[in-house]
Amino acid sequence: MASINMQQCFVRNEELKHYPKISIDSIFSRMQLIISSTSNIYGKCLFVIIMLILNLVHCRALLFISLDSIFSIKLGAFFFVLIANWLPIVFHLRYNHKLVKQIEDHWNGLQIDYDYETRKYFWTRKAIYRWLVYFSYIFLYIFKYSYSLYTLSDKDTSKLSSEVVLKQNIIFYFLLLICTPITLFIHCCQSCIHIDLPILAQTAVQYNLIKLKKLLKESGKDEKSLNINAIQNIRYRYLLSCRLVDKINEIMSPALFFMFTYFLANACNLSYSLIYYEQNHLTKWYNIFMTSFILISLLVYTHANIKIHEKSQESLAIVYKLSLKTNSMRLLNEISLFLNHNEIGFTFGGMFMLTTSSLSKLLSILTTIIVALPTFAK
Repeated sequence: MASINMQQCFVRNEELKHYPKISIDSIFSRMQLIISSTSNIYGKCLFVIIMLILNLVHCRALLFISLDSIFSIKLGAFFFVLIANWLPIVFHLRYNHKLVKQIEDHWNGLQIDYDYETRKYFWTRKAIYRWLVYFSYIFLYIFKYSYSLYTLSDKDTSKLSSEVVLKQNIIFYFLLLICTPITLFIHCCQSCIHIDLPILAQTAVQYNLIKLKKLLKESGKDEKSLNINAIQNIRYRYLLSCRLVDKINEIMSPALFFMFTYFLANACNLSYSLIYYEQNHLTKWYNIFMTSFILISLLVYTHANIKIHEKSQESLAIVYKLSLKTNSMRLLNEISLFLNHNEIGFTFGGMFMLTTSSLSKLLSILTTIIVALPTFAK
């Protein structure tokens, strides 16, 4: 079935760009499913190996060799390592074959993949976000690589034996050239999934929004064009969109909570170090850059999530306008059922709906904690 937009383009003899079938299947999704909780024994073993590699990278700050070769433990670094393990574990437990199958079933139940504008909306936004993710991780690796090489060259090894220096260099390059790329790839997989799922939910809500706008426009020209079948059809798909968003929320809700927690920990650490520690300029700017990178990434992901709620609210506002266009009791009853639907959106750790208003309050609370906590921690 061709959409009306496609038919209009055919009439104008315009060449349509081909967009493939909408799907969340990708290399990154497959990789995450390989190491998910529903994978086979080899996948679970691979997950354990990847977690060891992730912790090797994060534990560089946890364990360090002093001049007398005694290992010392930093409590703050241990806390960071603990937080860094949360998100991969959440993805391992929640993002599995069963969840992906249920999401695909909910999406296929909508039966809107035939629409050209729907495919265009999904793939154009997915492409934009994907390139943004690719660029950010490439730039991040180059930045971390350059900083690590600088710290290695700037390190005073005059009091160490050549054997110790050789071992340290081997460990350093093993972490930098092997473990760090693997770590960034796993994080990149999770970031792409963080983007794909909200865009899929956005696409479902966007389809309903377009249909409602068209219905409102037609009713403005002719009130008789407003029929109950059209309202019922859109309301039914809106209900299916709610179920799709709720299913995606099973992975997005805890993921958003841990992402904000990770940013809070980094921001508090940055604030504490800037206030109480003397650092060289490069280390200081490196920490500022990394915290800023986490913040920007968090805002990008959050924006993609909040758009779902905004579009659903816009849809309900149009439905309310449609109620003013008719005096039919059957239509008004159908519209009232539409307006009684729950809000669509993702929750923050299952505690509250993440909206523009709640996000501003959350950021205010986080800012207060970031400013105040280092003072009490001293």
